[in-house]
Amino acid sequence: MTREGRSLAMVFSAALLIALATMTVALLILLSIRNNQIIDRIEARALQGRAEMIASHLRRDENGEWRLNLPSDVAAAFSIVYGRAAYAVVDAQGKLILGAGTSVPLAEPMPPGSRRPVPFEMERGDAVFTGIVIRTEIDGVPLSIQVAEDEEHPDVLLDDARNGFALGVGLVVMLPVLIALAAVAMVVMHRLVQPVRLLARRAELLDPSRPAERLAEADVPSEILPLVQAVNSMLSRLQAARETQRAFTADAAHEFRTPLAVLRARIELLTERDTAALLGADLAVFERLVAQLLAIAELDDTEAVPDAALDVSRLVREVAAFVLSLADQKRVSLLVELPAAPVILRAHEEALSQAVMNLLENAIGHAPEEGVVRLTLSASGQIEVADSGPGVPEQDREAVFRRFWRARRRIASQRRGSGLGLAIVQRAADIHHGSVEVGVAPEGGALFRLRLGEAALPCPPDQPPEPPRRARFALLRFWRLARRRERLAPTSGALAAPVPSGRT
Repeated sequence: MTREGRSLAMVFSAALLIALATMTVALLILLSIRNNQIIDRIEARALQGRAEMIASHLRRDENGEWRLNLPSDVAAAFSIVYGRAAYAVVDAQGKLILGAGTSVPLAEPMPPGSRRPVPFEMERGDAVFTGIVIRTEIDGVPLSIQVAEDEEHPDVLLDDARNGFALGVGLVVMLPVLIALAAVAMVVMHRLVQPVRLLARRAELLDPSRPAERLAEADVPSEILPLVQAVNSMLSRLQAARETQRAFTADAAHEFRTPLAVLRARIELLTERDTAALLGADLAVFERLVAQLLAIAELDDTEAVPDAALDVSRLVREVAAFVLSLADQKRVSLLVELPAAPVILRAHEEALSQAVMNLLENAIGHAPEEGVVRLTLSASGQIEVADSGPGVPEQDREAVFRRFWRARRRIASQRRGSGLGLAIVQRAADIHHGSVEVGVAPEGGALFRLRLGEAALPCPPDQPPEPPRRARFALLRFWRLARRRERLAPTSGALAAPVPSGRT
């Protein structure tokens, strides 16, 4: 059993999803880093603004005391009870001049000459404060304004935005985008592999009975066009090989006919009748093989069912009359069951005649002496041939339709076939887009069932069947029919070969 390979579409989709997920995570990390940088900058500016506001409201009174009158909303943020922020005004020696929320300097004073704000962090209990120090000069006194804020305080909205950014952006933005991209990727992959699936379906519809068919190369993606061209080239080589084999088979069969006819004439001139009978029997086997080679070569040339109507009931009746002599020789009763109304179908006369004939010859050849072969035609055109022989083992029921396949004879007296009879039946079924199968007959032997496909739909009642187009085969059938007509007795719509004298 061929192991099924991995789907390229699934592999590509999985790789694309992994790449999208990786890119999403990387983008989320980069956005988080950038978000933190922006929030840090905003917090630094906010702290610097508060420090500058403190510096602008800081004054010395007439007694030399430092006074700070902040707006009420700003002053409330530095409340000890609120505990959100603190500030300290420190002189150049590091001495605390004024403060809120702290009794000591929050950081070291800025060194002389420094003008850029200096950020710092400090811990107070379990809280972590982020702060900034600016340098100012009031009334000629250099001062350091230190402002710090608890970054974990519930009222610090920027810290909440920092902490919830990754989760919020990931769930609200990135996850839906990832799902949408995955859906788009799956749709795109489905559309990309659709031409491959379409070609696969077309390849499955290629019929061996129509060897000239090829895969269409129009509108095929350039990536798979070389594969399609290679398949079509292989089909062309197979067609050429098949035509060569068919021509050889037909030519060989035709070339054998003249020597066989000469040999048959010379055997009939022999005076020793026993020797002539043995040679004639062997020659008959060879003649049958040649006839079947010709038949299957002709059927191989047939690729379509004609539109002409065919009276299948008449055909079945004539073929049964044609093989009646063979049934008589083996002392086998041949029963033909036909529907009351004629069965008119679009069918290939020669192909169907060969199929019915080979089914009957096969059944008669395997039926025991005093056995029964039953030929049944249904109103839908299904043909069944059953016999009371040994049947076909289950393990051989597919192999029997292969060309030149022959089962091992169970008894020495059993007829050795050429291995082409049932192959002809299979080819006739293929021409009609039908099927043939073998099972177990009610009589205990083999039951062959030939079904015609949709190509052999029933014809309209006003379309009469055409007369036989193969004059030679038709005349031979009518000649046999005329010789046996008096021996065929209709019984309930059936034709039966009478049991020869001596049967019970």
